[in-house]
Amino acid sequence: MVARLTLDQLVGVRVPIPQFFPFILKIRFVSLIFILCVISIRHAEAEESQSRPKWGIADKYRGDKGIDKDPNVIFIENFEDSSLDAVTSRWESIKSTEMMSLSTDTPEASGGKHSLLMTHIGGQGTGGHLYRRLSPGYEQLYVRFYVKFAPDCYPIHHFFHVGGYNPPTPWPQGGAGIRPTGHERFSTGIEPHGEKWRWDFYSYWMGMRSSPDKKSWGHDFINDENLKVERGQWTCIELMMKMNDPITETNGEMALWIDGRIISHLGKGFPKGKWIWDSFYPNPNGAPFEGFQWRNDQNLNLNYLWVLLYITKTPPGHISKVWFDDIVVARKYIGPIVSLEGE
Repeated sequence: MVARLTLDQLVGVRVPIPQFFPFILKIRFVSLIFILCVISIRHAEAEESQSRPKWGIADKYRGDKGIDKDPNVIFIENFEDSSLDAVTSRWESIKSTEMMSLSTDTPEASGGKHSLLMTHIGGQGTGGHLYRRLSPGYEQLYVRFYVKFAPDCYPIHHFFHVGGYNPPTPWPQGGAGIRPTGHERFSTGIEPHGEKWRWDFYSYWMGMRSSPDKKSWGHDFINDENLKVERGQWTCIELMMKMNDPITETNGEMALWIDGRIISHLGKGFPKGKWIWDSFYPNPNGAPFEGFQWRNDQNLNLNYLWVLLYITKTPPGHISKVWFDDIVVARKYIGPIVSLEGE
């Protein structure tokens, strides 16, 4: 006869459990938590490595004092001179010096006493620039600068540019509305886009799309209406550009920081988004970004810096003021100036 146990009898059955079994469960639970934490930390570190370095060159030089001696720094312009002629002697192409002057208005953390003021008067030209080559040319660059727009500054057409020409020239070239072929030029502007006064990129390269008018105008990639330009105060801008290598790949990159906060980082496979004509709109439900093929010729690299103020539609007599200061070009992330306070 087969014995049958009732439910009560089954519930009442006690299976011997070793005394150390709860301890084993606890160890396994703690181990699982530890593994999950490690995975989480590594994932965060991976994201951080793609977006925001843990520290910058500026962290080692309070007020930027001595930053020009850092082995990773290629060029600086802090406008700490007694004359405008001394400043322009470091640049190769200068346009409209009559609208330039040295100002005592500087970023709060800056260790300097001068900035460059560009004053545009409506009806008197379209602005000015400082331009120079960055020899011998580089595969990756970080460019940091400070800028301040007067509260009543009129909308700006084009602004601060970094890029490359092959061969490099001592003056900025044209090419508006024309897609580069990959061997001769590429560029990215950091711009306070028009009447909307929002920060974005403005890029030309061989992989551009066309606009509705069938031309290829500079492309934007952030398209965040909340990323407003704060006029009337100093802002720290930093651009990173990295060349594609090999030249057949689309693994070039570009990134933007504002006041030390990562705003955008674009490369092969990130971020996700969608294209609408010549504008890229980040969207987590979109397709991975294809990356940048900045060039198809190894001789083309990052080799110029163009401080540009270009204003085209201003009422006659309207005064627009823009200040620049503490420009640094380096091989590594620079970051905002660290205040002299606390030395």
